[in-house]
Parts: sequence; structure tokens; C-alpha cells
Amino acid sequence: MLERKIVRLIIMANISRRQFLKSAGVATLAVAAAGMMAGCSKEDAPVIPEVTKEVKVIFICNGATAGKDGSVVVKKDAKTVPVSLIKAEQIPQGYTVESTGELTIKEIDGKECVLVTLKKIATSKKVTVAFYDTVHKALLSTTMTITVASDAEFVYKTDLKETLPGYEIIDNGKNQISENNRVVMEVKPVVAEAMRTVTVKYLMQGSNATITTATIDVPKSKDTLTKKELPGATVENGGLLFDVVPAMNGPFGINKLGEDKGEVIVMASIKMHK
Repeated sequence: MLERKIVRLIIMANISRRQFLKSAGVATLAVAAAGMMAGCSKEDAPVIPEVTKEVKVIFICNGATAGKDGSVVVKKDAKTVPVSLIKAEQIPQGYTVESTGELTIKEIDGKECVLVTLKKIATSKKVTVAFYDTVHKALLSTTMTITVASDAEFVYKTDLKETLPGYEIIDNGKNQISENNRVVMEVKPVVAEAMRTVTVKYLMQGSNATITTATIDVPKSKDTLTKKELPGATVENGGLLFDVVPAMNGPFGINKLGEDKGEVIVMASIKMHK
């Protein structure tokens, strides 16, 4: 028994001083690294080649990279990286992390990496606007889709960027956006105004000779036309084209001829068409 102990001591004594120091050094580094990684923040955890390694963090959103790559320091034999280890400062602005749990370390282009899935933070949302006909007591089949701020709780008449043909939106209050991003606004049908066909007769200033005529449809309630409302007219003479130019700015009174017709007399001149 004593002989075996002596042999063991002799064998242990044959371990070189260099081997002993190397083994002791690695052990010391491991203890130091463990202490530093426990005491340091995620931002300044050092890389100790014998004990730890740096892993590249690639951020992905909708199948494409997003923002700058990050990095984490983990144990040298680590096969995964916990999502919680990724620095918040490294996450690209405007995104939130969708990945959870442990991320598998993969080799990409010769470097150990993990892929982190991100989701873009919404700054707006789509809301469907439905319309309730207050006259016929029914929902219309026509709807509109508008974009509002992501935190919006109400939709107002002024949020609508287009009109609803054939209807007047009479809802002037605030409309609560439902959980499925939908609101209902009250409308009433607009009765189309009856129209009158007016013939505009252009007479040559000074001679009262008829130059030409043109027609325009206007509401029956309308009694006059402005210069801008007059229908444009041209005439041809000697193979040349001339513009008919009203001599006055108006307004020009409408002479009502029966229920559906009218006439306007306009003194004018002509000038060469450009």
C-alpha cells in the first residue's frame, strides 16, 4: 500500500512546471472570466479566448436584414444564446423583438452568428368606415378605408379625404374605433338638382350679328352665368380659326324659356386662335 503511494507521488512529480503553470493559468482565467461576466454589464463583458467567445447578432425583419448587426459574449462551448442577453441598445429603432427563448448559434460566412426576428412598430393603422343611411334606415354597401395614428381612438368627419357620391355625411361628432378597427358614420341621400339647358348666343359687338352659339347645362335654380362659366367657342373664317372672346365680365342673366331651357346673350369679339 505504501509502495503505491510512493509511485503515485513520483508520477505526479514528473509533471513539468510548464504544464502545471498552464493548467493553473487556464483555471485562473476561468474563475476571473466567471467573476467578470457576473459583475460586468452586457455592454462590457470581455472576450477571453480560452473561456468565452463573441457571437454576431443579425437582426431580421420580413426576410431581410434590419439595422446594424450586434454582438454578445458567451461561454466558449455555448451552442445557443438567450434572447435576454441581447443588448437593448443594439435593437434597431422602430422595431421590437419577436424571437424568444434560446437562439441557436449558426456559422455564417465563417463567423458564429444568431438570427433575431424583429417586428416593425406600427405608427399608423387602417380603419374601415361604414355608412348608415338615416333616411332609408340601412347600412350602405359602400365603405372607405382611411389611415389614422396607431393610438387613435376616434374618427372624425374631417378624417375622410374623399366624398361619398350621392350622399351627404351628416355625422359631425367623434366616432369610437371598434376593436376590429371599424366605425359607422351617419349619411343622408343627396337629391340631384334638376337641370336646365341654356343656349349661349354670342353676338358681334357693334353689329349684333350672331357669331356662334354654344350650350351648357346648369341647375334650374341658377339665374346668371359668370364669364368663367360661359362655354368656350371658336369660329372658322377663310380657313382660319378664331376664338370668341366675351366683351364683358358679366354676370350674364339667363332668360328662362319654358321649364327646361334658357338663353343667354353675350356681346363678343373674335381673335386669332393661338
